[in-house]
Amino acid sequence: MSYKNLNPIIKKFIVVVFLYGLTSASFNGFFGIYVKELGYSESLVGSILSLRRLSVGIMAFVIAALSERIGHKRTLLMGLLIVGISSIAIVSVESVFAMQLISVIFGFGQAAMLTVESPFIYGQADADERVHAFSLTFATRNAAFMTGSLLTGFIADLFATRFGSGAISIRYALIVVSAMSLIALIPLSRLTPRPVEKVKRLNFKEFKGFFTKTNVLFLTYTGMIGLGAGLIVPFFGVYLKYMLDTSESIVGLILSFAQLGTVFGGLSVPYLSSRFGNYKTIVITQLLSIPLLIAIGLPQGLIVVAIAFFLRSSLMNMGQPLIRNISMHIIEDHHRPLMSAMRAMLNNISRALGILVGGWIMSTFTYNTPYAFTILFYIIGTMIFYTIFRKEIKNP
Repeated sequence: MSYKNLNPIIKKFIVVVFLYGLTSASFNGFFGIYVKELGYSESLVGSILSLRRLSVGIMAFVIAALSERIGHKRTLLMGLLIVGISSIAIVSVESVFAMQLISVIFGFGQAAMLTVESPFIYGQADADERVHAFSLTFATRNAAFMTGSLLTGFIADLFATRFGSGAISIRYALIVVSAMSLIALIPLSRLTPRPVEKVKRLNFKEFKGFFTKTNVLFLTYTGMIGLGAGLIVPFFGVYLKYMLDTSESIVGLILSFAQLGTVFGGLSVPYLSSRFGNYKTIVITQLLSIPLLIAIGLPQGLIVVAIAFFLRSSLMNMGQPLIRNISMHIIEDHHRPLMSAMRAMLNNISRALGILVGGWIMSTFTYNTPYAFTILFYIIGTMIFYTIFRKEIKNP
């Protein structure tokens, strides 16, 4: 099996993933800087960003139920439309209340994309191509993050020559890149998914059968990693600009450089999986990322931080295609929408909590402090994962 042999539906869906990823990248890297440039504190940045994550987590179940009624494609179309409109609207206002309200709507659109994507890919890909399908989707998304970060930074600097540096130049850059989510509606609307076997609808009586020991531990692992990531990842752009005193274009360059590592890491997943096994690959890469977090949290200059960002993004994120595949594999067919919704809920609620606490820690103490807690949560999460799949890790 190779990437070029993936079925046409997956290949066409990759275009949608890329265009949507451009918008995600611009907001992940620069929205925090935009709010800071408006004169607000890191704590307020954290509260707005956490509302978006909290919205994703809460709405995951609504999206899972909705997708069963209207189908994956229509749910994805709805999500893209909401993301495109709300991402433009949120930088068109300066009122805190308005940004918080739009952030919740933004999160609803993102919930549709995050909750439905895994079941959609799993259903449209054959069994022997699923690892490659998830890996290519992951690599494409991160290529979009790389492109979007670089593009947003340079567009912001370009607008700065006319409007001056600050919130206005970043606002226009975010609006330009946000339009990509609306453009993604065109290829998605033309996509014709192949029919998949219908499974019985999820109801509350089935929740008890879902919460096995393995599933509960797996979701706990998801929450630990999400909490650790929430403390630092949404503030990478803020950290780089204000801790290292850099321009928007340099921020975009470093973030895109880091995503390049994730792209290479994602594409190497099938090889690593065949060499070490799915489960061992995840444990090894996550543990190796921890020393790099220390290097970022204790910066030794721009070059060292950029290299550490590159390697950390590669190692910590390259296991994501395998994790998504495992999450669909360890459950019964009719529980896949629930697992996808539960993962989206826990990942985003834990990230929302991490963002809220991370913003407060940065404004109260230092930009470095949250990294110590992230390392702790990553270690706990990896230990939980090892506990769940000990047999598979020892006998790949």
